Amino acid sequence: MYRRYTLDEVKRKIVDVLQGASTGLSGIELADRTDINRMTITKYLDVLHAMGLVKKKKTGNVNVWFLETGIADIEFPINYVQVQQKLISAILAGEEELARRILLSVLNSDIDQVRVLTDVVLPAVNTVGELYSRGRLDKTERSFLLNLMMEIIDLVKFNVRVSEQKANAYTLAVAGSDDKVHVAKSAAVAFSALGWDSLYIGDVEDQIDPFFDIDFQRYISRVWGSKHGLMVICIFSSGEGSLRFLSSTAKAMKGRLRGELRIAAIATPELQAAAEENSDHVAKDLLSLVQWAERQYSITK
Repeated sequence: MYRRYTLDEVKRKIVDVLQGASTGLSGIELADRTDINRMTITKYLDVLHAMGLVKKKKTGNVNVWFLETGIADIEFPINYVQVQQKLISAILAGEEELARRILLSVLNSDIDQVRVLTDVVLPAVNTVGELYSRGRLDKTERSFLLNLMMEIIDLVKFNVRVSEQKANAYTLAVAGSDDKVHVAKSAAVAFSALGWDSLYIGDVEDQIDPFFDIDFQRYISRVWGSKHGLMVICIFSSGEGSLRFLSSTAKAMKGRLRGELRIAAIATPELQAAAEENSDHVAKDLLSLVQWAERQYSITK
């Protein structure tokens, strides 16, 4: 009977073997060196090829397999700091494909998907912001890099693996300033990875006017009005006005929905007081926000 392997196990074996094979290896050679039967390794090589981790070259009737650039030096088990540094280097060099391959090399493995966002992706976003504030990036380059980071977050989103969907657990992430769109979207992806039914609205700063509260509440009622369970609205903003507006508007919905509504925000120390006025919880970062929401769910479910 053939042994059943996980994708992570096969990937580690293939990466380890191909690291020392600069001229590539055939499927038969890989099967022999990894001790995985040929049918199984052929199936997984096609999966890894679709993920962008390996490439193949046709030599006669034989496929010769190689590691894609940037994959060979990723360590297993995953070192988050190492991946973060490699991702930042690729992004700052404008190497889009390399950045995607680096992230793909750790996704679909036995890793903490939330930590990929909190320990790899968001630090890279922060680095772009810091370099711009120091005058080391111009506006155009900053826009290009931040757009690339949104694509990286989407890459995580579309590779999310949910072990178990939570019953009656809902989140909605909204940004009240354009500098918070990456963390807001990352929050939505993180909650999805943990099994929540998660929505990301985007940046609504330009939409806020005297009537936007009605529009915002109508949307909340439409997506959650008839549902039971826990609903967490997560607000991200560096502007005091939009932070107060969104949190107070969401708070006004309490008691008007069937489920339990919670308001959460991530705020700097300068905005702590404003965030606390209408929020059930103010977090210092995405990880602590997610951990708080998970505790709330365990209490209310």
